[in-house]
Amino acid sequence: MENNVFEQMAKRYDIEDRIELAKVIVKEVRSELRNSQSKSLLTVFPMRN
Repeated sequence: MENNVFEQMAKRYDIEDRIELAKVIVKEVRSELRNSQSKSLLTVFPMRN
């Protein structure tokens, strides 16, 4: 089995807090994009300066 650099990095950074935050983000993004055929993440969450 070859060493995958991405997998090694993920093991280091995928801590419980980040996993829970990612779940919240996914839930919010899915609710915003539900039944949408033309929206993108850029239109739903515009960049702020």
